[in-house]
Amino acid sequence: MNPFDLPVEKIEALVEEHGTPIYLVSRSKIRENFEALDRGLPAVKFYYAMKANPHHEILKILVAAGAGFDVASRGEIMAAVAAGADPKKDLIFADTVKDPKQIAYAHSIGLDDFTFDNMSEITQIARHAPGAKVHLRIIVSNEGSVAHLSHKFGAEVSDAVALLEAARDRGLRPHGVSFHVGSQCLESERYVEALRATHGVFDAAAAVGIELKSIDIGGGFPVRYMDEEIDISGMCKVIEDEYEALFGGVGESQCQLVAEPGRAVVGDAVALVTKVISESVRGGQNWLYFDDGTYGSFMEVLLYKVKYPWRGITDGPMKKYVLAGPTCDSIDVFSRDESGEVCAVELPSMGLDDLLIVGSMGAYSFSESTRFNGFEPARFVYLD
Repeated sequence: MNPFDLPVEKIEALVEEHGTPIYLVSRSKIRENFEALDRGLPAVKFYYAMKANPHHEILKILVAAGAGFDVASRGEIMAAVAAGADPKKDLIFADTVKDPKQIAYAHSIGLDDFTFDNMSEITQIARHAPGAKVHLRIIVSNEGSVAHLSHKFGAEVSDAVALLEAARDRGLRPHGVSFHVGSQCLESERYVEALRATHGVFDAAAAVGIELKSIDIGGGFPVRYMDEEIDISGMCKVIEDEYEALFGGVGESQCQLVAEPGRAVVGDAVALVTKVISESVRGGQNWLYFDDGTYGSFMEVLLYKVKYPWRGITDGPMKKYVLAGPTCDSIDVFSRDESGEVCAVELPSMGLDDLLIVGSMGAYSFSESTRFNGFEPARFVYLD
């Protein structure tokens, strides 16, 4: 069930009970999304990217579904363990810029899988998690993705063998190669290119006596926001076919595949309900102000120009509005065009106390919300 499609009467009843802003969450949709990935890539162990949405109930759903977790901090580690994850079997410390105190904490509770992409990380992991298993993250193309993560993360493929040797020489256990094709990747070819680059690293590492046994294909699996063409099963088949072609279909016994999906698991399992708290006319344009905004659930509008599906639940004539949040900052406007400029959008005529329903709000909404001006994030309401 996609909560964006709930009947108006049900939404109004939930608002009457819980107030606004609220996230409406479908447990069954989260399980359905996770199981679709699991069916598409049955040889893959999935580590949910907690940064997408770390709400404790979501983590419990995924623990029960058999997921592991991609973590980036002590806080995320503690949340995953509290939800029932085993630090040694179920966690990957996948951030490549780690606070040494947090490396030491992770090592102290048994976490034994760390990702790196530079010499400093090798030094820090060797100091604070001696003998740990490590994955080398390489740079791959992020073309066609919303967030280009290779701008900040990953080593050049040409440096891969030297880094793997350095890790081995510091007493670490080089285990595999990691990559990330970028968040909200819409082009399956990026995985093909990345797997081919990984194959080259495997061969070069074997030539210097390093046997790699794991490929972490990262995240990037997309979710539908507006009219994107999303075919998760097709994308999975492209990945599976290329893996078998390059690595001979060796299976988990020889080369384990892991992935770190986030957005595709939770994105369309959550809808936001926010209320009009003020209205005005500025420069001849109608403005509506809501009890949630860019410092809350809509940060990705500013960061990546994400467009969400939304609907008003009034039956008045269509009008154009600029949509803004409640904080005392002028960038707190979440109706923006493709270039990120403030614009007006069409909605049924709305006024004070009317509700806006926003779909596909499960990923990078709650997790990126701030407490700016003292506003708290939207509350969670689970539907099933």
